[in-house]
Amino acid sequence: MKVTFSVAVLVLAISVWTSFAVDFFLPMGFHTTEELLKETKALCVKNVQMCWILTYFKLSEPICGSNQVTYNGECHLCSEILFEDRTIIKVHDGPCETSSD
Repeated sequence: MKVTFSVAVLVLAISVWTSFAVDFFLPMGFHTTEELLKETKALCVKNVQMCWILTYFKLSEPICGSNQVTYNGECHLCSEILFEDRTIIKVHDGPCETSSD
């Protein structure tokens, strides 16, 4: 009985915390500049710890990167920037438009 109660309290605490969690916002631009890359990378470094919790409990809206790849939110874009050492910035919210020939 104690274990069930403890698990219920833990789940409740996590769900309340994630309901108040807010995605961090990356700067947007249509042209990649050194200043925009530095600002994006700094925000990613600052908020990367939050990503591991948020992505499991809170769905993110897709965003379009400057490499014309749709990412599942800021956390996924930041992981490409930080861990794959890519020079990508956020172009706009929503999926990237694909050109149909």
